[in-house]
Amino acid sequence: MNRHVREWRTSIFIAITILALTGPTWADNGPAHRIDQVFPVKLGTSGGNINDRSKAFCYGGTLGSLVEDGEGIQYILSNNHVLARTNLAVIGEDIIQPGLIDQNPTCNQDRNDEVADLSAFIPILFKAKKTMPTNNVDAAIAEVRSGAVISTGEILDIGMISNATLDPAIGLGVQKSGRTSGLTKGTISSVNVTVDVSYGSGKTARFINQILITPGSFLAGGDSGSLMVEDVDTTPHAVGLLFAGSSSVAIANPIGAVLSSFGVTMVGSGPTASLVDKIRTWAKNLLQIRESHAAAAQLPPQVNPAAVDAARRVKERHEARLLSTPGVVGVGVGRSERVIGQAAIEIYVKQPASSLRPHLPSSLEGVEVKIVETGEIHAY
Repeated sequence: MNRHVREWRTSIFIAITILALTGPTWADNGPAHRIDQVFPVKLGTSGGNINDRSKAFCYGGTLGSLVEDGEGIQYILSNNHVLARTNLAVIGEDIIQPGLIDQNPTCNQDRNDEVADLSAFIPILFKAKKTMPTNNVDAAIAEVRSGAVISTGEILDIGMISNATLDPAIGLGVQKSGRTSGLTKGTISSVNVTVDVSYGSGKTARFINQILITPGSFLAGGDSGSLMVEDVDTTPHAVGLLFAGSSSVAIANPIGAVLSSFGVTMVGSGPTASLVDKIRTWAKNLLQIRESHAAAAQLPPQVNPAAVDAARRVKERHEARLLSTPGVVGVGVGRSERVIGQAAIEIYVKQPASSLRPHLPSSLEGVEVKIVETGEIHAY
């Protein structure tokens, strides 16, 4: 074999191995997520509807990830309130990167920044008089324009993701890449969450079967639309679509519900992964074998799935009454603080928990009840 060829192959292998061992090191905590990218753009970046402005404000969110339908047509996935102007948009409206809030000058409708066209959105149903309809997702998709978005679906600070998804679980470590706060990490605190979300101007929408994540710094205003994935360095699986939060928590739609709403799948690495992906995964797994064994002993005990399901059923029987209590904004299933491995019903309140404690139960049908002060939950 030619000496130069051998040296070239060795250099490539070393470079790939170093990349696998070090993982993503380019996280910037936000600023690079708000700039005007050169086409094709990466996701986890500022974006939104070109018409999303009022007399006083202009808006923007996060172009979260890439999905595709059965014919291979690719779409940007984000929230209804990011891409579809909270139910007000017309199919076909232009989606830009960055969003209006990050344009120079601010609110400039730059047609050169158009990356996609709004294709579909799930209408958000709001409280009306005494009726409170329920929602499953705050989601929309926009068909990618040719050459405008990187076709592998690469996300800033995260890189390639898996084309498979992962169900949420209490205690699962997660990460996201968003317009405002860049790369952040958190933990799923509770599942099966029913929560009332404020959209401003007196509009409130109730969402069911949601995911609650802590800490509150996991998500900031402008991060709506970010894809939440498991906290691993190599091809993480999608877990949820982030859309709301408060100073102490973040809320996400389960990714399975989002994808099924549009009949699409994640764009990412799968069984046909490239040689680079395979080498990267092998090297990373080799490095983490000892660390994973050592860390396992330090992880919080897993919550028994049967206990989670039992707590969910009790929660559902009582949640209408709990949600009718002034100051209560949601109910979910989290980890018991009394019994290792058991589940508890969580009640989320927007005022000091001490003031509501006399009005709320300490247990329901033998299941522990925790009162969690979250503050009001807002669409971000």
